[in-house]
Amino acid sequence: MGSKHSHDSVDGLTNAPSLAAVTLDFVRIIRRNLALIYEMVLRDIRGGHVGHGLGSFWIYLQPMIVVGTYMLIFGVVIGSKMAVTATFPGDYTSYIVIGLTSWLVMSNALGRATNAFSGNANLVKQVVFPIETLPVATIVACFVIYAPTFVLMLGYKLFLGGGLSWLSLALPFVLGLHALLCVGLTLLLSVTTPFLRDIREFVTIYMSVSMYFTPAIYLPDWVPILIRPVLYLNPFSYAVWVYQDTLFFGEIRHGFAWIVFTAMAVAMFLAGLIVFRRVKPYLGNVL
Repeated sequence: MGSKHSHDSVDGLTNAPSLAAVTLDFVRIIRRNLALIYEMVLRDIRGGHVGHGLGSFWIYLQPMIVVGTYMLIFGVVIGSKMAVTATFPGDYTSYIVIGLTSWLVMSNALGRATNAFSGNANLVKQVVFPIETLPVATIVACFVIYAPTFVLMLGYKLFLGGGLSWLSLALPFVLGLHALLCVGLTLLLSVTTPFLRDIREFVTIYMSVSMYFTPAIYLPDWVPILIRPVLYLNPFSYAVWVYQDTLFFGEIRHGFAWIVFTAMAVAMFLAGLIVFRRVKPYLGNVL
């Protein structure tokens, strides 16, 4: 019996698909269902404002108002008292809008992540529905919603904030890593929340306070040295630093952040994919 069980275990490990195969299978499913993802993104964007006079325009306006308010308060009021130096090129308003926009995208993605499956229980319970599309559609909708805010960010930096450097050409790569990280987090949180519903509350609290522990609105040197390590312990600080290097500083000043951000995006995507694959057969039973 022991020998048989041992052989079964070895066979199970041998027959288990490799990480590369799992990843390729996920990519194939997404590619086959691009039209479905497009429709779900449209439904996500339009659905919450049916009957409103301005329609889905509100969903684009809200993040722009938030960023504009921070630009006014921190950039104009506080930034007017700051001088441009060799270590702080451009103006403070540019620094604010770049750091804050990247953070708000992450915050919005995490807020949506916990609800990707539980908010679509009727679809998850359909045997033939490709539920892999739900986390991807969630993140695509998030980036579409913040597209006008990105345009505001780039326009301000280009025309009023000292221009953009050659490193801004790396923005598509940075956005790709950012999206990969968000998809991984969404895969992980969306499949675990139905089993541990308190996760949603932890995520809400974390996102409420986490922004103030990133370099989105101030330089690390401005933080008292005793609490400065908190910035480095916050994983999303590295995303903000990469965006700031790309669009504000115009050079790679935080090389470690590029390494951490890249590794974090890949690792989180693979971890989310593994957990999703293992939990997927049981999702319909708990929703």
